[in-house]
Amino acid sequence: MALINCSMEKEAITISSGGSNAPNITLEIVPDSGYVVAARDFIAGDYSSFPQINSITLTDSETSGGPQNDGAYTPSNKVIVTVDFDNAYIFNESVILDIEPSGEATIDYLTPVKLQGTFVVPSSPTKCTFVASNVVDYASSAAIDDFYVYDSPGKSVVVMNMTIAATSGDFLNIKPTAVVTNSTEVVLDEDYDISSEETFDSNNRLTQVAYTVKTSLISTDRSGDVITFSGAGADIPVASLNIYSYEMNKSDLGVGPMSRDLRIYGDSGAEFRIKLERGTLDYNYDPPVFTVDSTDAEYVFDNTLETIADAFYASGSNITYPSEIDNSGNYIASNDPKAISDDGFFTRKIVIPEDIDDIAYRITIIPEAGTTIDPNAPDIDTSSNPDVITFDIVRKDDIYIEATTSTSRSLTSTVLEYFDFDKKSRGVEKPYGRKDSEGDVEYDIYYYEAVIGDNVDFHLPNGYNYFNLTDQNITKNLQGGKTSDPAISAQLKATSDGFFAGEIQSTGHDSHAHAEAHEPDTAIVLTLEQRTALTNKTPFSAESFKSAFTIANSNHFFKIKFFTTDATPIYKSQTIEILETLDVVAGEENHQNVTAISAPPVDRSKLYLSGSGLTVEKWGDYNMSIAHNLDTFAFTTDQTSVVTLDISIGMTHALKNFLNDIASEVGYVEDLAFSQTMLVSNDSEVSYVNSNITTSTTHVKFSVSGAFLVAEDKLPASYDTSDYQTLIGRTRVSPELANAQISIHNAPTVSLTNGASIYRKLTISNFEVIVDFNGTLTSLNAGQEYLLSAAVIHQLSQQYKSIDDIEADYGEVAPDL
Repeated sequence: MALINCSMEKEAITISSGGSNAPNITLEIVPDSGYVVAARDFIAGDYSSFPQINSITLTDSETSGGPQNDGAYTPSNKVIVTVDFDNAYIFNESVILDIEPSGEATIDYLTPVKLQGTFVVPSSPTKCTFVASNVVDYASSAAIDDFYVYDSPGKSVVVMNMTIAATSGDFLNIKPTAVVTNSTEVVLDEDYDISSEETFDSNNRLTQVAYTVKTSLISTDRSGDVITFSGAGADIPVASLNIYSYEMNKSDLGVGPMSRDLRIYGDSGAEFRIKLERGTLDYNYDPPVFTVDSTDAEYVFDNTLETIADAFYASGSNITYPSEIDNSGNYIASNDPKAISDDGFFTRKIVIPEDIDDIAYRITIIPEAGTTIDPNAPDIDTSSNPDVITFDIVRKDDIYIEATTSTSRSLTSTVLEYFDFDKKSRGVEKPYGRKDSEGDVEYDIYYYEAVIGDNVDFHLPNGYNYFNLTDQNITKNLQGGKTSDPAISAQLKATSDGFFAGEIQSTGHDSHAHAEAHEPDTAIVLTLEQRTALTNKTPFSAESFKSAFTIANSNHFFKIKFFTTDATPIYKSQTIEILETLDVVAGEENHQNVTAISAPPVDRSKLYLSGSGLTVEKWGDYNMSIAHNLDTFAFTTDQTSVVTLDISIGMTHALKNFLNDIASEVGYVEDLAFSQTMLVSNDSEVSYVNSNITTSTTHVKFSVSGAFLVAEDKLPASYDTSDYQTLIGRTRVSPELANAQISIHNAPTVSLTNGASIYRKLTISNFEVIVDFNGTLTSLNAGQEYLLSAAVIHQLSQQYKSIDDIEADYGEVAPDL
């Protein structure tokens, strides 16, 4: 190859005849007009026939000669050709040395571009190997999984070769794949040409695929391409008997003794062994990593043993079922395996003694020679050789959920009673469930009532005798579990019967007038239906309190006192007519002398709490509790001068991948480490405290910790953290709170780990969300409900989602009609 689109002038030196140590000659390769050159585009040529020459080197005349990493050439650059003579050579006559460096100048508007990326293979290949070769790496980086192509636009360049081969005794049952992606750039089909050469064995089974990856360089630089090679091998089928499936109750165990049947299905005569190991699972990995216990590790398959120490031997004992006892009295694996019966199955009862929480049992069904695990068998593990069936059973203890109190008071008494979903009393027995298990939406619904006594008076907000608690008044400690928000109320009562307490005359009178002239003298308890009928003057039966009164000589008229069923119950007295049948007659003429009267004074030494509809959706990993913070609602002094407001403030969390994307849920709100607490400031952020929101409240602060995003949250692989942004979105706001401002105080920072893998995680630092009410609360009313709902939005990109992707996700737009 000659010099193309460029030229080199001749040079001469003079040296005395018989002389040596000739100085170097320097020549220049100069580009033609409209072209550029760089040393890397030329070769020195063959000069082996010239004994006078020691070496020929090519360098750039400019220090930035080119091509540079950005693809640019230096227009003024020339290629310096340095001829170094052999110092020992003696020149006795004149000589012409016609050296032939060769190469091609590049047209100045067609300078090379770069393509950079990485290639990915499985970290733990299954029964096959991945071997990369001829990987183009212009930058010569230290990494072993990247490529760097540098050449002219439009040129086809071989990027790399990848050979995927089955390991000995295995084959590639499905052809491996090679896919090119880029998280931020569009990779077109014509950008890459991926070809393959396949190798088959004598039985036409695929044993090797050799991929050649070429690229046609586009006109601009691009980086971030990822070539992902995937594939797995499988056992070469042999004429054998098969094990097809198994059955066993794999649900979590309690800590008591286990007795469960294992049934294995297969061809008659298929032989196998069973191994049962005891250990723990590390859930920080997916799938969880099993670690066998060092001491009590291998089950001896004796259902009569009553302790874990007796039923399990140390790790490495190599005990499988069937087992037997040797001459020394030790358990060992039997020489003869078990086999599937003519009925097509085998059954074995496995009994394990009482054990401790969080222990896992790993059960493995191991085929003998001549037996194969069917490829479609459940829980098949192809990473071992031969294939086996492996599954786990985990011990989970029972935990409870309880109602507690938190207060600075020195309480004199606390009486708690729990009720099941059907309102049947459990007494003091707390609700129990299996830890880390899903709740039963039909039956895991609970209620509770508490009567709390103190020597210091109880006073509820706004001077009320009845108050509905909010999130500010309770603290949930769910230990990774999840519950609904129960309706919790606090009440002060005259008696334990509260609004259902009443009074009636023990003896009837002959008219409404005579009954009105006398006072009730006998306490009664009314039902809600009876109170409603008295309020609305409708008929009802007095059967439930018939022992409190007597009808004699047709004296059917009685004076009764009761609490109405109005939104705010009113204590009233009125006269009614009760027939011999105990039916109370309806109508205005039969409910007379209706008078609002002073209610019995409340007993401030007792506070009544009632929790309703506590649904356990998921049990935590330890005992759960709902603590009632008495100091936030059960005060020691009258509160009529403080206006407590009924404001519901909600702060949810969501994620958006694009500016025009629909926000989706994030998983960290269910994580045990996640925390979101709300505090209130009544002094323009001088201090924040845990209290109710009042007309004096100026700010509310949410402190958020433990937030993170993972692949399941749609976090892109190799995510660029500089694109991250945290926003606030309002969802529902009462008009009275429209001027409230919601902002993030000190935007969180993020850090990415395992960015290219499925275990990638974007950790979000702790942050605070501030609600500034801007003085809007001072004019609000205690008896009205207000709502302020917003969301913390994790914005992952400042780009817009394409219409095609939107339609793919949410369906095409309906056609015009």
